[in-house]
Amino acid sequence: MPDNIQFTVIGEEKLHCEGCEQRVGRALKRLDGVREVEADHTSQKIEVAYDSAELGEKEIRERLDLLGYEVESGGGAA
Repeated sequence: MPDNIQFTVIGEEKLHCEGCEQRVGRALKRLDGVREVEADHTSQKIEVAYDSAELGEKEIRERLDLLGYEVESGGGAA
């Protein structure tokens, strides 16, 4: 069962549309260990299901940073 973590976009760069959601999803799914991504531009939330044996929160955060999104994690359920 994958781990889940939720991020909230807090920086100046926001998710503006479905295109932004898709861009984030494609970029995160390229990381080994990411199973599923749900990004929502209306709530500014990004939820990631991932295998913690292959990937950590740090790597997910770094990829979001490369895309220009400053985020804070809201935790998640295992």
